Amino acid sequence: MSTEIQEPSTKREEDDSWLAPKMLFSKDRQDLLNTNPLIRFFNKTRGITLLAIKRILFHPGLSLLALIGIILAVGLITSAGFFSQAVDKVILDREMAKYSRITGRPPFSARVYTFSSRTVPLTLERAEALGEDVADTLASEIGLPIKTVGLMADSGLLQLFVEKRDDQKADGKSTTGQVVASKNSQPRSSGAINIFYIRDIAERMHIVAGGALEESASDRAPSDADSSTLLNVWMHTRLAEEIGLNVGDTFEVGPRSRKFVIPVRVAALWQAVDPTDPFWLDNPDKMLVDKLLVRRQDYMTLVEPFLDVKVRAVTWPVTLDETEVVPAAVRKYVEGFERGKAVIFKYLPDARVTVPSISLEKFVVRQTALTTLLLGFNVPALGFLLYFLILTSAVIAYWQRRETAVLLRRGMNRLEIFNLTLVETLLLFIIGCPLGLGAGILLARLMGYTVSFLEFSPRTPLPVSLNGINVPLILLTLALLLFARVASSFSVDRRNLISQEREHARPQRAPFWYRNYLELLLILPTYYAYQQLLNRGSLALLIDDHPEDLFRDPLLIVVPALFILTMALISMRLFALTMRLFDRAAGVVPWLTVHLSLRQLGRQGHTYINPILLIIVSLALGVYTLSMAASLDQWLIDRIYYQTGADLAFAPYLEGQTSVTAGGNPTGNTSADAAGTSTVSTYGAGWIPPIGDYETLSGVANAAKVGDYKAIIKIADGSGRKIKGRFLAIDRIEFPHVAWFRFDFARESLGALMNRLAPIPEGILVSQDFLDQHNLHIGDSIEIQVFANFDAIFSELFTVVGVYNYFPTVYDDEVAVVGNIDYVSSFFGVTMPHDIWVRVEDDVTGEEVIEIIPTTGVDSIRERDAQALITAEQAKMERVGVFGTLSVSFLAAALMAAMGLLTYSYASLQERRLYFAVLRAAGLKRLQIIGQIAFEYAILTAFGAFAGVIVGSFAAELFIPLFRVTTEGGAPLPPLLPIIAQGEILPLAIAFSATMIVLEVLLIAAALQRRLFDALRLGF
Repeated sequence: MSTEIQEPSTKREEDDSWLAPKMLFSKDRQDLLNTNPLIRFFNKTRGITLLAIKRILFHPGLSLLALIGIILAVGLITSAGFFSQAVDKVILDREMAKYSRITGRPPFSARVYTFSSRTVPLTLERAEALGEDVADTLASEIGLPIKTVGLMADSGLLQLFVEKRDDQKADGKSTTGQVVASKNSQPRSSGAINIFYIRDIAERMHIVAGGALEESASDRAPSDADSSTLLNVWMHTRLAEEIGLNVGDTFEVGPRSRKFVIPVRVAALWQAVDPTDPFWLDNPDKMLVDKLLVRRQDYMTLVEPFLDVKVRAVTWPVTLDETEVVPAAVRKYVEGFERGKAVIFKYLPDARVTVPSISLEKFVVRQTALTTLLLGFNVPALGFLLYFLILTSAVIAYWQRRETAVLLRRGMNRLEIFNLTLVETLLLFIIGCPLGLGAGILLARLMGYTVSFLEFSPRTPLPVSLNGINVPLILLTLALLLFARVASSFSVDRRNLISQEREHARPQRAPFWYRNYLELLLILPTYYAYQQLLNRGSLALLIDDHPEDLFRDPLLIVVPALFILTMALISMRLFALTMRLFDRAAGVVPWLTVHLSLRQLGRQGHTYINPILLIIVSLALGVYTLSMAASLDQWLIDRIYYQTGADLAFAPYLEGQTSVTAGGNPTGNTSADAAGTSTVSTYGAGWIPPIGDYETLSGVANAAKVGDYKAIIKIADGSGRKIKGRFLAIDRIEFPHVAWFRFDFARESLGALMNRLAPIPEGILVSQDFLDQHNLHIGDSIEIQVFANFDAIFSELFTVVGVYNYFPTVYDDEVAVVGNIDYVSSFFGVTMPHDIWVRVEDDVTGEEVIEIIPTTGVDSIRERDAQALITAEQAKMERVGVFGTLSVSFLAAALMAAMGLLTYSYASLQERRLYFAVLRAAGLKRLQIIGQIAFEYAILTAFGAFAGVIVGSFAAELFIPLFRVTTEGGAPLPPLLPIIAQGEILPLAIAFSATMIVLEVLLIAAALQRRLFDALRLGF
């Protein structure tokens, strides 16, 4: 009969009395209270809450680390949303300011114009009602409140009749401005005018003479004084000067047939207070010069009765409140404008609706690109964050297994353990979530100061607000954290503490992922996802229109993180083998401290798996991020230089350049004369200074001629197909000295390609894709028609002498051949127009060179300054977003690794206090114990750092080329080459390892300050 091993009776067990809730009431009262289910539920909840609070306070260090983990998790999750929303806000404000500057209208405004018809007959009152309908339609479809609704009613074209004046000058202008009525006076027409009613115009009118246009009077019934048949009008000063009228003058308006006339009196002369006020649809001092402005009531009582069509046309300017705009919803606003137009057309079929769709759609393109960038760069960090949360939760729950086992043995069931863990975690959430939101805002602000990777500079703070909060993502993160804590606590069974310690010292089973070879199972989906992404060519090509397109195949988004995790798990197989070697080596090592360290690693190596995984993954992510930042920095320069071709490129320009005729043929056609020679009429470029003149300019190192001509390439496959393309005519001698050319652009160097053009004047270089598509080979001939300039056209057989993969200024959507410019010029007998490419000296800017180009006798147009374009690109908020994300991701990875390792170390040291007490009792000095543990963590950190660097470098080589994403969309050229930041990796690994070791030593030293012999006496 077996005897169960009894747990030792220790003070520890006596101290565990805090684990059981105390009786708060007498037995009789407790029985009475337990009869009420609500009171019973309240008491249970209160008891579990008090127990959870005591448990948190009993482990202050572990609870603090768990709280910091929650704060870090919520901060990282929310910082991306805060930052993205703030950057979107800045970009949107800039786009809208640009739109308002160009159009003079508010950004979220629309104009609806319609005219009276049989379908929609208009009166002023009906126009007002329709205006409200139009505004409500736009507001409801777009989702923004109405700010203002304007109204401009037009009577249609009328004639202005002015009585003939006795004091009128011969030029038709009045000397006094007074109308003299007489029997013989005949009215004369002074041109066409319109009678206008414009709502809310009074405060924007500067009255030069007369009284103000009081809008308030338009809403009340006319008094006896207002019931006059004279129509008071407000006339623009320019019209008054033109026809010679002053305030108080009277005249008539009506149709040319004088079917009716409306007597009119000039009430005032006016000008616009501010012609640039967004209130105006156009410059009022031009648009409203020939318009007579009236009050609302006057229009209805004195104008409408005379008109068959009461209101000929009406315009409703509708302005929505841009202060309520949420950048994330701009795409919905664009769609809302389109839906609003469709609805308006249903009840105003002849209407014309003008909306700011072009500007908004431009922002949507930039927003889509930014979202793609942030998602692409954030996913590995977010994946690591989730892994960190799950891992630290498992560590905390594992090192609390003793307490959980005691609770189970004292009568608590699994549901109560679940409730206790739930309450404990929720209490940490209540404290950690608000602090995490604050940390997220601070991180977003920090990201806004990014200049480059881990480089920050003061600038205007980003408008970070809580609008960027992503509640579902936060809840998902907290749910995963809670699930990890609860699942880990459920793994504890009722076995006694000795059985648990035996299992801890000699585990019967390896971790789940280890015994099921999870890393091998992950290889296949990782390889599949990588191949799919490789076939697409770029992350940008996963998106058709919406950023959400990225999630149609989510495996492609997480594949970098999946690869890093898979490689980290594989490296842990090597870690297990290495630890076994350490165990064997411990037997032959004579130094006690080293012996104990190696023995601990060999016997307890399985307990280090989780922290080592954290180190490997965090360092791999750090190396990957460093390399990504360096690669993107260089790719920005490469893209600009690929676009410009050189430091500076421009087209020479001379006002009034003359034409040069070659061969004397005035018709401009190529023809054969009796001698068999051909003559060509063309515009030459003899006025362009020779290259030597440009090279003598201050700051110019080299210059070269480059002709960029249209061409038609005839495919010699019998189909007669013709392909439109470009003919790049270069000076093969000067071109290599100025052109930017990368090693991967061709299988040969640029000099070798130029040498291929030397022996064959009609030789050309073509792209490898063009050669393959049309089954061509080196030495084949291609007929090309070159449009050198206007009527300077020739067709010739060219010989393929070389191939390139990429060539500066040549993109995938075009076919370009490269040939000799001297051959083109010799064909015509004159120098043909061409661009100038320049290599600028190091201490000179392209702008300085452009300023002195006129000294050569010509000006420059179509300048492409590489350095200026790079500076402009670096100032874009999208770059701030990318490098801000990379910087914070890197810092977060390092911080999470440190937090995870500290969490593990703190919990582990609590477990090993008895072990340390035994060593101290055996005679080891405190310094020897610290040295032992420091040596352990030095080996662990070194292994993790080495594996992390290898994994991160491998991931950078594979995945960085697939991140060709810019604000222009698509996958721009040239390809993105991975740059492994070797100069930064070694210092990074050393700094990271040293920091980890120092933190561990400090933690160990603090733990050893406590009385270890108490642990030996008490058994814990």
